[in-house]
Amino acid sequence: MFRNSSFKRYFFNSSWMMAEQFLRILSGVFVGIYIARYLGPEDFGVLSYVLAIATFMMAISRLGMDAILVRELVSTPEKRQLLMGTAFWMMVAAALGCYILVGAVIWSTAELVSVKIYASIIAVGTIFTSCLVVDFYFQSQVKAKYSAACKSITLLLMSVVKLYLIFIQADLIWFVIAFLMDYAVLGMVFIVVAFGGREGGFLKYFSWPDAKQMLKSAWPLVLGGVAIQVYMRIDQVMIRNMLGLHEVGVYSAAVRIYEAWAIVTAIITVSLLPAIVKLKQGSEETYHKRMTQLFRLVIWLSVFAAIAVALVSEQLMVLAFGEEYRESAPVVDIIMWTAVFAAMGSVSARYFNVEKMEKKFALRTVLAAVLNVGLNFLLIPIYGIKGAAIATLSCTFFANYMMDWFDRDLKLLLRIKHRAMFGHPFS
Repeated sequence: MFRNSSFKRYFFNSSWMMAEQFLRILSGVFVGIYIARYLGPEDFGVLSYVLAIATFMMAISRLGMDAILVRELVSTPEKRQLLMGTAFWMMVAAALGCYILVGAVIWSTAELVSVKIYASIIAVGTIFTSCLVVDFYFQSQVKAKYSAACKSITLLLMSVVKLYLIFIQADLIWFVIAFLMDYAVLGMVFIVVAFGGREGGFLKYFSWPDAKQMLKSAWPLVLGGVAIQVYMRIDQVMIRNMLGLHEVGVYSAAVRIYEAWAIVTAIITVSLLPAIVKLKQGSEETYHKRMTQLFRLVIWLSVFAAIAVALVSEQLMVLAFGEEYRESAPVVDIIMWTAVFAAMGSVSARYFNVEKMEKKFALRTVLAAVLNVGLNFLLIPIYGIKGAAIATLSCTFFANYMMDWFDRDLKLLLRIKHRAMFGHPFS
């Protein structure tokens, strides 16, 4: 693989994204730990809860453009301004509609008024997700260093702001505003870079025919993206309503460790999407071989990470988050194995996108989300926060592996996964 010049190009592109993500992980670990220690499980639970709500909204407002727009930009680069503008304004409209709808639902519930206010504030960040079209353009051009630079600058700035808030012993609402500014500052930085590179003209373009075409491919990804967030985030919402905010904070600390690793494998697969699109246009044998190698890489890296964390989970949680979070250790032991199947699902999502099987992706994630909700209702009252971790692991295994057994169109994908996992020679 490393002797292949095309692969090396995408590998170094991925390296830029990986470098930015490792910086994000370091920030998430150190700054996140300080925030969790400072706020304590109760307030950290509130923060994690409102962030989970905002994540649902962002999954909808992205409209699956991280896959669809990259694919279209690779296939028709001469239409980049029109495609970017169309995607941008569709995402703005989706964000506004989502904010109004979710806001109405939140304020109609019996939730604490303070929590409603925090959720309303942080959800404003949804609107700034439309600026990510610049990021998607850089991905399509294999120019991840520009995206990485924008994200790193924002990350460093906002990390300093959050540490300053801890230093001055700020109230929880200022941390909510700081997380909102994460999205707002990044969006503005992307727009400034786009204008600096003479790509900002996309803002004046919109095409109904292109919008309809992209939405036709995007709606399964939107449904799938929302379903993914349901089975990755609904546990925090259900823990809040079934156990309390303290337990949300303890559980969220464990999830932070899992997410710090999961983002590594996710960024590898996302950054290689343009390469996968081009491979699909060439030799089928080479395409299948490279997919096998990619599956093998992310699966076994995740297995190694799960074993390594399990050996030191209790010491890790106490050292990192403090004695109040010791009970997070069993949750970490369980949920880190979710990373193995989440990595498998991340590569599978790219496969579905390239093969134009978005409806299958949507179906499996919706079924997994329904399964997760049911398992949470069943397991949380019995096993507490460990039950939520078991539910997440079970539905991720179901969605990203077991469902391949029941679909004749996915027999090839299943064989690729088996060759990746069990080391069978590719023929």
